[in-house]
Amino acid sequence: MNISNFNLNFTIDENHPGIQLEKIYKGYLFPVKMIALGRFFSGIDASLNKPHGKKVVMEYIVNTLSKGQKQYKPFVDNGIRKFTWPELSDALEILLVDGIIQVTFRNQRPRKGNDWLPSFVLLDPRAVDFFSKKKPDIALELDLIRSLVNQLLSNSTAIRLKLIDFLDNGAITDELGTQIVDHTSLEKFKSIILGISHYFNLKEQGRTVPIRHLSNQMWGQSKILAKYKKEIALLSLTTIEKLDTVLLPDINSSLDYSLVAISSIEELHQQFVHLSNFLKSDDQADLALELVGDIRSSIISLKVQVQDYHNNHDLLQEFVMLYDTLIKELEEGEFINAKLYTLKKIKQLLITIKNQLLKADNIKLKFELIVLDQIGKGAFARVYKVFDPEVNEFLACKVLFPKSYFIQRHGNDGEECILRFKREVRLLTKQLQHDNIVKVEKIHMESSPFWFTMPLATCSLHDWLKNNRDASEEMRIEIFKQIVSGVKYMHGKGKFHRDLAPKNILLYQTEDDLNVRIADFGLAKDPESLSLFTGKSKRDYGHEDYTDPEQLNSLADSSNLSDIYSLGALLYNVLSNKPPKKRKYVKVRCQKVITKAMDIRKNRYQTVSEFEEDLAEFYTY
Repeated sequence: MNISNFNLNFTIDENHPGIQLEKIYKGYLFPVKMIALGRFFSGIDASLNKPHGKKVVMEYIVNTLSKGQKQYKPFVDNGIRKFTWPELSDALEILLVDGIIQVTFRNQRPRKGNDWLPSFVLLDPRAVDFFSKKKPDIALELDLIRSLVNQLLSNSTAIRLKLIDFLDNGAITDELGTQIVDHTSLEKFKSIILGISHYFNLKEQGRTVPIRHLSNQMWGQSKILAKYKKEIALLSLTTIEKLDTVLLPDINSSLDYSLVAISSIEELHQQFVHLSNFLKSDDQADLALELVGDIRSSIISLKVQVQDYHNNHDLLQEFVMLYDTLIKELEEGEFINAKLYTLKKIKQLLITIKNQLLKADNIKLKFELIVLDQIGKGAFARVYKVFDPEVNEFLACKVLFPKSYFIQRHGNDGEECILRFKREVRLLTKQLQHDNIVKVEKIHMESSPFWFTMPLATCSLHDWLKNNRDASEEMRIEIFKQIVSGVKYMHGKGKFHRDLAPKNILLYQTEDDLNVRIADFGLAKDPESLSLFTGKSKRDYGHEDYTDPEQLNSLADSSNLSDIYSLGALLYNVLSNKPPKKRKYVKVRCQKVITKAMDIRKNRYQTVSEFEEDLAEFYTY
């Protein structure tokens, strides 16, 4: 915030991650108006009670704006009669970022540049909804809680009777009879009773769920239930540590995946990009009209989503009108107008609809990924265990480090790593589909942080070998065969992994067997890639014990022979439980196969098939 004794105009940082800006142009070179609002809303009480010391100022602002929109200047003039300008400015910033207020700015120079001055301050619609909510019907709420308790604890008589007794008495007491809370404090009362009910229900089924997810479902807010963990544990006669093994804590973080909810908008956007390409040439009129017709099904999907998550349908109606105009213009041969005006307006309107949907709280609660724990870390990405509420499953999520990490660590903006990450996503989604190669579930590549999800493995090969030292040679070879199968398929597609190592081999325990999948294609080489960075750097990349020495010297010179070297190293590790550098001292049955696979390139197996053939002399293949 810029603060001056002579200038009491509230200013914002347009790059602030918690703020979303909506700019309106109306035909000028620069925007005429800008609306600033918080990306997320977690409730007025949660914002007021943060440890910032601005509660009194913030209450004043909220109460004033609850009576209606205010012009900025008289609003500030009245405010500084009660508080100092720094206090007022700080409170405005907190309320804006927390999604409680919105500020409208006017551009004083829309023809020449950006000169923003605040013009109006008002409550965010989400805060207005918060105020307008009716107080709950306590009797109805208690009946609903009772019904859920009976449903969740149908097989747990003792604890169910205890909770029903609390409901009958309208108060929760501890073992000594001391009252903890009564039903007039509904948030705490309901959270404790249903928290206990879910804990015992999940424990009995051997299941777990993030406490954040239960809180979202119960309250439409992520952190309420966690506030009462101490009381839930106390009345469940357990410890918080044991409670956390069932009602899983998160690491106070989630990954925004609202774009899943607006997939129809993304599809429409791509279709209009293709249409723009067709319209570059007038002789492709027929193709353009055909594509415009195909767009109609995407618009139907968009209508459904707007009806579900957005109360104002004016934007959608405007979009449909523009779409009909575009069809008419193309049919009448007005390509210039279609290209320069109508299509541009459609694209701008799609962005506006997208931003409106992303503000909907129920979008966020339904689709955000809850981050539970870090389970891996590489040179340019971390892997987290996450919970996906849409599919109600635990997944692994690979998240690229932010630019700030690369600047601090390597002195660059991470462009090379971003390109590698995008190439990995492309390989796993479009080019490599095999039972022994990891499968990508969801992708977020629209904005930082970039990430994708995949099924959560039971363990890595590294951990399996460490924990199964007594495993039979037959089982070890069965695991290795699946690795070879994945590599052979990959080479058949002309792709090379270049980082085959035990930590990059994932094992999935099924009812009858282990499924082995190759993961971490961040270093993979795609000869068809146009990336200028393919193979130019080897810093921090690869697991040295399993990496072709020639590749270590020059990543750009790696080939299918690099993976064959790694297969030899993996085979030794799988059979001996020892690192490959021990192969000269501790022999295994197929030692000569391993030696040849790890020889210099001219003496090495030239294909995976040759490797398999020699290995078959020792093991049935």
